Amino acid sequence: MRKEILVTNMQRFSVNDGPGIRTTIFLKGCNLKCTWCHNPECIYPYQEFYYMETKCMRCGHCSEVCPEGAISPPGPNGEFPKRYRNKCTSCMKCVQECPYNALEIIGKHWSIDEIMHEVEADRLFYENSRGGITVSGGDPLYNSEFTVEILSRAKEAGIHTCIDTSGFAPWEDLKKVLIWTDLILFDIKSLNLQKHKEVTGVSNELILQNLHKICSEKKKIRLRLPIIPGVNNEAEFIHAVTELARGLGDAVEGIDLMPFHNWAMGKYKQLDRDYLFTEINSIAPEDLVGFEEIIKSYGYEVTIGG
Repeated sequence: MRKEILVTNMQRFSVNDGPGIRTTIFLKGCNLKCTWCHNPECIYPYQEFYYMETKCMRCGHCSEVCPEGAISPPGPNGEFPKRYRNKCTSCMKCVQECPYNALEIIGKHWSIDEIMHEVEADRLFYENSRGGITVSGGDPLYNSEFTVEILSRAKEAGIHTCIDTSGFAPWEDLKKVLIWTDLILFDIKSLNLQKHKEVTGVSNELILQNLHKICSEKKKIRLRLPIIPGVNNEAEFIHAVTELARGLGDAVEGIDLMPFHNWAMGKYKQLDRDYLFTEINSIAPEDLVGFEEIIKSYGYEVTIGG
């Protein structure tokens, strides 16, 4: 049977997900539920759909064809149809039948061969820029077996490999991935256990344990710090992470500051999810110069935005 994985995007010519020009593969599925997630369409490991209200003509056809009763018909006063996502079984009949293309499937099934065909198309760019592929998401460790297959095929083809991960996975799964990984982009959201649970839904204990184990394997890491208002947007966090990096030895080759942005707001609306950062402005790169200077004072190479 053909093995496939749900991919939301094969982003070619990516320059913020590791060294050089890269192809970033966004897989569906993540164990964390970060309150600010910039890729909410990647959280759940099954197909979903966007609803684009601006295209909806309130014809009610989606409600008529849904076998689960997961979409209400338009209201008597012109109200838009309402979707009950908890009833949806991802049959996608509503998407297929919508005459106005107001619904769009999220996630396409890709085989390893199809992924590698896309990756190989840009080999010349990787070679000229010392780039390669990055497996992201979601989180590549959520689909660790498939991630191993992608990375191993890439390594066998002489292509540089990278993963962007929270590090939340059983060590046995992570260790198999590391065999085929040249660089790990390791996200640190909070070093406070309670705060981490509050904003991601999971403890950071396993994450920090895995971080130390990765370094003991002599793998190269870049620490990635999403800077989120009300979560970690403070100098104390920057100092604490940089001290942590010191304790990890030579494994840490740099630190990336990833400023919060609210560009994903529209995605949340199209997914019928609440967005908790509606009133929060994006952080401009220049607002992080102070944090950048702190990290530089410890002797680390630092970027803003990756």
